[in-house]
Amino acid sequence: MSKKLFVGNLPFEVNDADLLTVLAVAGDVVEAKVIVNTKTGRSKGYGFVEMATEEMAQEAVRKFEGATLNERALTVQLATPKQEATAKKDVSEGSASTDADTAHAVPEGVMSSQVANLGTQIPEANPTVE
Repeated sequence: MSKKLFVGNLPFEVNDADLLTVLAVAGDVVEAKVIVNTKTGRSKGYGFVEMATEEMAQEAVRKFEGATLNERALTVQLATPKQEATAKKDVSEGSASTDADTAHAVPEGVMSSQVANLGTQIPEANPTVE
Protein backbone atom coordinates (compact mmCIF):
# COMPACT_ATOMS: atom_id res chain seq x y z
CA MET A 1 0.00 0.00 0.00
CA SER A 2 1.16 3.52 -0.72
CA LYS A 3 1.82 6.40 1.64
CA LYS A 4 1.62 8.87 -1.24
CA LEU A 5 -1.66 10.60 -2.05
CA PHE A 6 -2.98 12.32 -5.14
CA VAL A 7 -5.02 15.41 -4.22
CA GLY A 8 -7.10 16.81 -7.06
CA ASN A 9 -9.47 19.71 -7.63
CA LEU A 10 -7.38 22.00 -5.43
CA PRO A 11 -8.27 25.69 -5.36
CA PHE A 12 -5.72 27.51 -7.51
CA GLU A 13 -4.54 29.70 -4.61
CA VAL A 14 -3.41 26.70 -2.50
CA ASN A 15 0.37 26.29 -2.23
CA ASP A 16 2.60 23.54 -0.80
CA ALA A 17 2.44 24.84 2.77
CA ASP A 18 -1.36 25.18 2.63
CA LEU A 19 -1.74 21.62 1.34
CA LEU A 20 0.53 20.32 4.09
CA THR A 21 -1.39 22.21 6.77
CA VAL A 22 -4.75 20.89 5.62
CA LEU A 23 -3.66 17.23 5.28
CA ALA A 24 -1.76 17.33 8.59
CA VAL A 25 -5.16 16.98 10.27
CA ALA A 26 -4.99 13.30 9.25
CA GLY A 27 -1.45 12.68 10.51
CA ASP A 28 2.21 13.44 9.95
CA VAL A 29 2.97 14.80 6.48
CA VAL A 30 6.42 14.03 5.08
CA GLU A 31 6.04 16.17 1.96
CA ALA A 32 3.33 18.18 0.20
CA LYS A 33 3.72 19.37 -3.38
CA VAL A 34 1.27 21.39 -5.50
CA ILE A 35 2.05 21.05 -9.20
CA VAL A 36 2.31 24.46 -10.87
CA ASN A 37 3.06 25.76 -14.33
CA THR A 38 6.37 27.61 -14.03
CA LYS A 39 5.63 29.70 -17.10
CA THR A 40 2.48 31.15 -15.58
CA GLY A 41 3.14 30.42 -11.90
CA ARG A 42 -0.42 29.10 -11.65
CA SER A 43 -1.36 25.89 -9.91
CA LYS A 44 -2.52 23.05 -12.12
CA GLY A 45 -5.13 22.24 -9.49
CA TYR A 46 -3.58 19.05 -8.16
CA GLY A 47 -0.75 17.89 -5.99
CA PHE A 48 0.81 15.04 -4.06
CA VAL A 49 1.15 14.44 -0.35
CA GLU A 50 3.33 11.81 1.28
CA MET A 51 2.10 10.74 4.70
CA ALA A 52 4.38 9.18 7.35
CA THR A 53 2.53 5.84 7.39
CA GLU A 54 0.10 3.89 5.25
CA GLU A 55 -2.47 4.18 8.04
CA MET A 56 -2.20 7.97 8.01
CA ALA A 57 -2.60 7.94 4.23
CA GLN A 58 -5.81 5.89 4.57
CA GLU A 59 -7.05 8.29 7.27
CA ALA A 60 -6.38 11.26 4.97
CA VAL A 61 -8.39 9.61 2.18
CA ARG A 62 -11.23 8.89 4.61
CA LYS A 63 -11.28 12.44 6.01
CA PHE A 64 -10.69 14.46 2.87
CA GLU A 65 -12.17 12.61 -0.11
CA GLY A 66 -15.09 14.86 -1.09
CA ALA A 67 -14.28 17.47 1.57
CA THR A 68 -14.77 21.08 0.47
CA LEU A 69 -11.86 23.48 0.36
CA ASN A 70 -12.77 27.00 -0.75
CA GLU A 71 -15.97 25.74 -2.40
CA ARG A 72 -14.17 22.95 -4.30
CA ALA A 73 -14.78 19.27 -3.55
CA LEU A 74 -11.38 17.61 -3.15
CA THR A 75 -10.40 14.33 -4.75
CA VAL A 76 -8.05 12.45 -2.42
CA GLN A 77 -6.84 8.97 -3.30
CA LEU A 78 -3.76 6.81 -3.08
CA ALA A 79 -1.42 7.97 -5.84
CA THR A 80 -1.01 5.68 -8.83
CA PRO A 81 2.23 5.24 -10.78
CA LYS A 82 0.55 6.92 -13.79
CA GLN A 83 -0.32 10.04 -11.77
CA GLU A 84 3.21 10.23 -10.38
CA ALA A 85 4.73 9.73 -13.86
CA THR A 86 2.60 12.57 -15.23
CA ALA A 87 3.79 14.88 -12.45
CA LYS A 88 7.43 13.87 -13.06
CA LYS A 89 6.95 14.56 -16.78
CA ASP A 90 5.59 18.01 -15.89
CA VAL A 91 8.68 18.65 -13.75
CA SER A 92 11.07 17.53 -16.50
CA GLU A 93 9.31 19.81 -19.00
CA GLY A 94 9.67 22.76 -16.66
CA SER A 95 5.98 23.13 -15.88
CA ALA A 96 6.00 22.16 -12.22
CA SER A 97 7.15 23.93 -9.09
CA THR A 98 10.93 24.01 -8.89
CA ASP A 99 10.94 24.52 -5.13
CA ALA A 100 8.36 21.81 -4.49
CA ASP A 101 10.97 19.24 -3.49
CA THR A 102 11.27 20.96 -0.11
CA ALA A 103 8.98 19.60 2.59
CA HIS A 104 7.25 22.22 4.69
CA ALA A 105 7.01 21.69 8.43
CA VAL A 106 4.02 22.99 10.35
CA PRO A 107 4.00 22.86 14.16
CA GLU A 108 1.61 20.23 15.49
CA GLY A 109 -1.89 21.56 16.15
CA VAL A 110 -1.33 24.82 14.27
CA MET A 111 -3.53 25.86 11.37
CA SER A 112 -2.29 28.93 9.56
CA SER A 113 -4.74 31.80 9.24
CA GLN A 114 -4.25 31.63 5.48
CA VAL A 115 -5.52 28.05 5.33
CA ALA A 116 -8.22 28.75 7.90
CA ASN A 117 -9.51 31.49 5.59
CA LEU A 118 -9.76 29.11 2.63
CA GLY A 119 -13.11 27.85 3.90
CA THR A 120 -12.30 24.22 4.65
CA GLN A 121 -15.31 22.03 5.33
CA ILE A 122 -14.29 18.56 6.42
CA PRO A 123 -17.03 15.95 6.73
CA GLU A 124 -16.93 13.72 9.82
CA ALA A 125 -17.30 10.68 7.59
CA ASN A 126 -17.93 10.08 3.93
CA PRO A 127 -21.60 9.62 3.07
CA THR A 128 -22.48 6.11 2.01
CA VAL A 129 -23.98 5.49 -1.39
CA GLU A 130 -26.92 3.15 -1.33
